[in-house]
Amino acid sequence: MLPIQSPLLYALGSNLSFAFASTIYADFAKKVSPIWMNFHKSLVAWICFISVASLLSLYIPLSIFSLVAFFLSGFLGLFIGDTFLLKAFAELGSGRTLMVFGFQPLILGASSYFLFDERISPIKFLAILFLVGCVFSFSLESSKLKGHWGVQGLLFAFAGVLLDAAGLLLTRYGFNENVGISPFYVNVIRTSGAIFGFACLFQLQRISKFNFQFSPFKPFFALTPKDRWIASLAGALGTFISLSFYLHAVQIGNLASVSAVAGTSPVLATLIETARGRRPLTPHLLVGATLFLIGFLILTLA
Repeated sequence: MLPIQSPLLYALGSNLSFAFASTIYADFAKKVSPIWMNFHKSLVAWICFISVASLLSLYIPLSIFSLVAFFLSGFLGLFIGDTFLLKAFAELGSGRTLMVFGFQPLILGASSYFLFDERISPIKFLAILFLVGCVFSFSLESSKLKGHWGVQGLLFAFAGVLLDAAGLLLTRYGFNENVGISPFYVNVIRTSGAIFGFACLFQLQRISKFNFQFSPFKPFFALTPKDRWIASLAGALGTFISLSFYLHAVQIGNLASVSAVAGTSPVLATLIETARGRRPLTPHLLVGATLFLIGFLILTLA
């Protein structure tokens, strides 16, 4: 059984939260726009993190290098990376988009080996391969259903993966420099980096001839009251709660192993889509679910 403080347990909690929210993100990315949905979820999370950090008095002095690392991680991962991710959601759906995250453990595993001297045991590497195989099975099933791989959407998803990985590496650097710092405080800085990015984008749109079709608040008030609540609750679930769990896992766990669990969001997202009647149960889904179960068991028992 996993101990309560297991990083894999926190990563799984993050994964569950994000998988549920991602299906809603995909709906609003199509209904409104990917940029607006990313802004709204970031704003909701920013307000929640500031409230919790202020209530619990979690603020501590940080070096300029740590502040820049956390701030830049939010700018790269939450602002730019998640915008690419939601653009892929709009084109491919959440299940197919999140399959690309199955490759993030390999990227982070190699990066953290050189940057932080984190090593992956052969048995954990085998588990990661099972999880990547799970993602590939889901991908193959989706391509057969739609008749194409959706190259543009996949490129958006891969850009999101790379930028998210860069953000996580910067975050891990900050954690290593500030042992014991609260993930809530770190997320205040990271979401501030994202909000800063959206403010720059809005200002750039106003003073230049480029039209990014980004309006921070107008789309929100154009929604029905029910949709406003759904979008806001999805932002709280998929960003505030998910990041709270995930950064704690990143703080105490091995980056490759943690991201391997978090990278299996397509399993949960696709199962949710299946339960909602949006996708039939196929042999590829069953194979993918089996590979996920084997890989996750190896990770937790190794």
